Amino acid sequence: MSAQLAIYSRGGNQHHRRQSPLYRATAHRPQLLFDRGGKRKPTRHSRILPTTERPSHSSPLKMGSCLGSQSKEQTQPESDRTTGGKSMEIKGSVVIITGAARGLGRAFAEALLDHGAKICVADIDSEQGQATVTELQAKHGEDNVIFVSCNVTSDDDFKTVWDATVEKLGPVNVLINNAGIGNEQEWDKTVAINLGGCMRGTLLALERMGTNKGGSGGVVVNISSIVGLKANPFGPVYSASKHAIVGLVRSLGHDFHLKISGVKVQALCPSLVKTELLVNSMKKAFSPEVVQALSKFASGLKDLTAETVANGLVKLLEEGRNGGCLVVEAEKDPYYVEAPVPS
Repeated sequence: MSAQLAIYSRGGNQHHRRQSPLYRATAHRPQLLFDRGGKRKPTRHSRILPTTERPSHSSPLKMGSCLGSQSKEQTQPESDRTTGGKSMEIKGSVVIITGAARGLGRAFAEALLDHGAKICVADIDSEQGQATVTELQAKHGEDNVIFVSCNVTSDDDFKTVWDATVEKLGPVNVLINNAGIGNEQEWDKTVAINLGGCMRGTLLALERMGTNKGGSGGVVVNISSIVGLKANPFGPVYSASKHAIVGLVRSLGHDFHLKISGVKVQALCPSLVKTELLVNSMKKAFSPEVVQALSKFASGLKDLTAETVANGLVKLLEEGRNGGCLVVEAEKDPYYVEAPVPS
């Protein structure tokens, strides 16, 4: 076999070489010569990398690339970076926010209203949602914020929210998929709301805002979590749903899709905030052992406020990085995290 490889590497009739099964089998591979000891020798068509240059496929990934300590240029080659071009102007935008009756969703609404946006507060809790909107209308005006009931597991509800927003506030520019729960005991419900709500909303946004569908483009922000980027032993189901959201954002937030639809897809990944979600999560924890550990962990949490996370959302929108995953932690500046393996 070594002699045959040497023959087809060094010359011979070109026609017969191309017709040979051996040539066809090796034509697109680096061509090598073999010495009598069976060791490879490089030909003029190939180069064997020195040991120091060879990529190691068995080496573990450095956690720095997952947790944001490396720069964007270090973690992704030029062809894989998704910037998405221009930033957006929040003032005058029409924004739908799911799960906005309380907690982070309400903080998002307040921050964007302060920047001149018009907001549809969408939530399954109609009583609390309407109360929130009444308070927001008193400050920002009745024409700038509305409430529409929405169960994010329902296609019909999502479409109703979209239609009502267009009718009362104008064409939608931004969708923020924020609705979520922490219920480790009913994994299917957690996945249906956390991931299903983001998936359903994102696909509807592409249908309604996509330039390829007659729309004007826009932005979708899916609310993930810092535990969508790293292990979370206290909430494996919740963490899995948030990891899936990051995967959705990085895939649909690729410039391949942006060129087709004109819709940017982004993720906001906050650390834990002491909201009702955290309190309710402890009631539906994975196990009694997790309840004890989570109670101790929560007591030592740094004070990350909903307002700080909302400021991160404003940064994400204004910078306009398509496919961007922005982490917000207490006592740190917000930072983007790239995929550990470039696409």
